[in-house]
Amino acid sequence: MVIIALIPLLILVPFTIIDSLRSPHLSVTQKFAWIVFIIIAPYLGAIVYLLWGRRQKMV
Repeated sequence: MVIIALIPLLILVPFTIIDSLRSPHLSVTQKFAWIVFIIIAPYLGAIVYLLWGRRQKMV
């Protein structure tokens, strides 16, 4: 049961951190804020970044 919860965490969190760092549309302050949010609340932060943070790139 624990493994099922850890697998998405080990894949999703690094992906969202790397994606936010590579984003040319986010300022340094925004990148820092996203990374802090993802680290403090891993599941929530990663999901919110994927749903809302990546949209910032498209605008």
